[in-house]
Amino acid sequence: MQRKKPMKRSGFKHKASAALSPFSGASVLKGATFKRKARKRRAGHDQPALDACTGQPCYLQIPGVCCGNWETVVPAHRNEGKGMGLKTPDRLTVPACFTCHAEYDQGNKLTRAEKRGLFNAAYDRWAPYRDRLLGLEAEGNE
Repeated sequence: MQRKKPMKRSGFKHKASAALSPFSGASVLKGATFKRKARKRRAGHDQPALDACTGQPCYLQIPGVCCGNWETVVPAHRNEGKGMGLKTPDRLTVPACFTCHAEYDQGNKLTRAEKRGLFNAAYDRWAPYRDRLLGLEAEGNE
């Protein structure tokens, strides 16, 4: 069987029930139909420990790299214990300026052992001060 005339070129017909669908129109864009789930809390997340790093001097102080600019100080996480989709707990952070943090994470001037030694020394200097800031020192003596 062969077609004698070409098929008629017209648009698709809209179904009448589409107007009642929750997926039609602006309701999808507004997000009013479904309630969004709350974000899953990351294990080891400790916002006060991260906030304690703001306004602090750079504790990492990599020789020949540190700029000493307090305005660029951010919490630098320990590089051990991380993996795909994992991050070390926030209590294992030290305040580090932008240049020290970049060298610690992506730099190639230092070996892994040197980076580990610098971080451990910085953490030993930072941890008692951080505990005093957060009021954890009194709890540890009980």
